Amino acid sequence: MVAVGIILCYLLGLAVLLIISRKYSLAELIGYSFLIGIGIETFFMFFLDIAGIKFSQGVLIGLNVFTTVTLLGLNFKKLKEFELSPNPKTFLQIKNINFPAIFIGGIIAYLFYCVTIKCLFWPPLERDTFGSFDKLARVMAVEGKLKISLYDYGLEGAGGVYPPLYHAAMGYVYIFGAELPKIITTLFFLSTLLVFFDVTRKYIGAMGASFFTLIMMLTPEYFSHAALALGNLPTTAYVCAASLCTIAWLDKREEKFFWLGAILMGFVVWIRSDTIVFTAAALLLMGINFLRTKDWKRTIVYGAIAVAPFIIWTLYLKFKIHNVPSAKFDFGIEFNAERWAVVKGYTDAYLFGGDYSFNGIGAVDGAQFYGVAFVLFFITLLINVVLLGVLFYKKQDWEKAITSQMNVLIFFFASLLAYFLLFYFIDEKVQASPIWSLMYSSFKRGLFCFLPISFFYTATSYGSIWLFEKIEKFRTAS
Repeated sequence: MVAVGIILCYLLGLAVLLIISRKYSLAELIGYSFLIGIGIETFFMFFLDIAGIKFSQGVLIGLNVFTTVTLLGLNFKKLKEFELSPNPKTFLQIKNINFPAIFIGGIIAYLFYCVTIKCLFWPPLERDTFGSFDKLARVMAVEGKLKISLYDYGLEGAGGVYPPLYHAAMGYVYIFGAELPKIITTLFFLSTLLVFFDVTRKYIGAMGASFFTLIMMLTPEYFSHAALALGNLPTTAYVCAASLCTIAWLDKREEKFFWLGAILMGFVVWIRSDTIVFTAAALLLMGINFLRTKDWKRTIVYGAIAVAPFIIWTLYLKFKIHNVPSAKFDFGIEFNAERWAVVKGYTDAYLFGGDYSFNGIGAVDGAQFYGVAFVLFFITLLINVVLLGVLFYKKQDWEKAITSQMNVLIFFFASLLAYFLLFYFIDEKVQASPIWSLMYSSFKRGLFCFLPISFFYTATSYGSIWLFEKIEKFRTAS
């Protein structure tokens, strides 16, 4: 029955995708269908909880079938317009096969297979999983509600105040008979790789997109979490899809990216509340776009979809769980040199590959955790600044070069600054953990969400596009 539950989830997501557009690549269909489908499944569970109806296997099957059939029925006349892009018939012709991209894709597939085997046969052993997520999911599946009995005894763990998408997704596969919930981790990981590859492919082609997908995948700490049952990798899946779709819409104005960006950005705050920093960065981009286009309808629609889940969950916490997340922050903290040094020290180590420790404890080596990820980003940024100076000096088209990536930089730095300040203002007493410990663990894992946008910036830089265009011309000429 686990397979049935997963298939229903994919079909539900696919039905929504076909309402949005009738033209997708295979990577888009697989990647977005799961992210949207499993997100809606958790909304089903939430609204059933609100209505006082216990969710079960039968109830969820009924809701899935009814919703999927209804969506397909409403869209039935337009389904004949559906097309895969690129077209498989053209793509599979020998002259059109991109063998270097297929070779890199084969490496990605093998590594994905290896980590998936480890994931599926290695039971959840992480402290946060045992203490919160897996525990919530198991009891949720048994009791058929979100506000389970653990809340009555204060046993819900730290994840009990998190929005329900991750642990409800685990609960979903438990409801369908899973012995272990980690198939969810594997599917989130797969969706991230496919979405990143496909959006990047639209800028630099399949070979370049495959290359950058591979090096993003192999970021040491991120790759290790592909075999763990923690929420940071699934969160990265939504931040990746939402941010790249939003940026792609702002750049290419392709209609489907607007709706995908808005819907997926809504799921970003439906999986963790601290991801509001990414929603804020996206709204900043939409605000800048509004100043240019005066398109207030799209701005309001995007903002409403992106923010609504955050408001809904905040109200649920206040009136049903009776726990307000903002209580974990002290925004009245004055400047504290020691606290600033700790937060900045860890941030610098992660971003630039240095070493840092707090009085000899909590030692980190940023390069060991994040490899070339952020170092490559800042090197690319420096090269772009120099390049723009040269183009400006030679009176060439420097404006096109700078505007093509400006949205990426605004999103990256705005969300990073907000994320940095979020940790600076954490109330250590309420959190029951010193700031160095939070930076050593929570902040480190939270940086996963910046990986896709970081690699996307490098991949779509002026120099990268130029390089892969030359390689592609050489490949096709030979």
